[in-house]
Amino acid sequence: MARNALRHGDRDGLNMRRTTFLSNSCSVIGRALLGLAAGWLWALSCSPVGETRAAEPTERPSRITWIDVHVHLVGGRGKNEDYGGAARAALAVMQEAGLRKLVVMPPPQAYGRVSPYDYESFAAHLKEHPKSFAFLGGGGSLNPMLQAAGESAEVGVELRRSFESKAMEILRQGARGFGEITAHHLSQQADHPYESVAADHSLLRLLADITARSNAVVDFHFDLVAEDTNARAWMSSPPNPSSFRANLASFERLLRHNPKAKIVWAHAGSDMFGYWTTDLSRTLLQKYPNLQMSLRMAPGRAAENHPLTREGEIRPQWLRLLLDFPDRFVIGGDQFIASSSVRGEGPGLTFSQRAPITRERTRTFLERLPPDLYRKIAYENAVRLYGLE
Repeated sequence: MARNALRHGDRDGLNMRRTTFLSNSCSVIGRALLGLAAGWLWALSCSPVGETRAAEPTERPSRITWIDVHVHLVGGRGKNEDYGGAARAALAVMQEAGLRKLVVMPPPQAYGRVSPYDYESFAAHLKEHPKSFAFLGGGGSLNPMLQAAGESAEVGVELRRSFESKAMEILRQGARGFGEITAHHLSQQADHPYESVAADHSLLRLLADITARSNAVVDFHFDLVAEDTNARAWMSSPPNPSSFRANLASFERLLRHNPKAKIVWAHAGSDMFGYWTTDLSRTLLQKYPNLQMSLRMAPGRAAENHPLTREGEIRPQWLRLLLDFPDRFVIGGDQFIASSSVRGEGPGLTFSQRAPITRERTRTFLERLPPDLYRKIAYENAVRLYGLE
């Protein structure tokens, strides 16, 4: 009865209660946060809900919750490795933020990197909590094999056999698919690799075939370059090249290769070059039914292509895209969650410090969606796509 009253009660009263709740919550948050980034987050999370007229739902969920299909654990390496602690930290984050489930995967590691790690480092810890976690594999095994093959159009029989054998082993161990795999990965800082191969590489076509026959998914990191272009000023990390070749055509060839292969293009909304627009997304989603996109609420360098404005409102062109393709988007926050025992420096720890802001932006985004669309993007699509319980 109380639920029905919430769902069908007086809308003005509901908005008033919700505004009061947000106001009280924001005042607590505001006192706790310091600095410029904190001030930006205050403005984002406390912006009046009623200002998003185009996205104003007729009823609000009592609590925002979601499934994040793109999560990395930071557990250290060597004798100090602690992925059990990272898993416990992730459970605490889930309880605090209201997350329903996390899909954990290793980042896309480059060939020749010291101490690569894959699903074996954390899978046993995740399997202790099957209602909270699922996982993907291959970021520390399949992806280095792919990067080592480089731009070669074809690869030898032995490499193909080793690649397929490893992929099948990953699935046998309970992975829902393969990730994080990349054909183009920009370096963001020191010790963060630049990686580039053709998106229709023969090993990626092979992985698409394995994915299709196994009803699995591929989490695909692909920094889009729609036309030959020079490096941007911010690309100062030493691994990044001075210029980039267009790569969209090769990505489309991969999507066409096996229409049954479920490819989840990671980090939608976090555009790095300015080419991944809503118009381009619409064109690709119309052409390729096997293409899905996971939304990352951390803005990329091309902020104009992000779903949220700086004030926390959904851009109208994004809302139209989501409403037109409600079954093709999931939340992939790219959260890095670290064990409290991990010390030192490195990309994982740096990125883990940004995860709370990403969660706040995700909650803000989901709050703005109409109820039916919220449910699909927040968790229903993820359950269907990844075969989650």
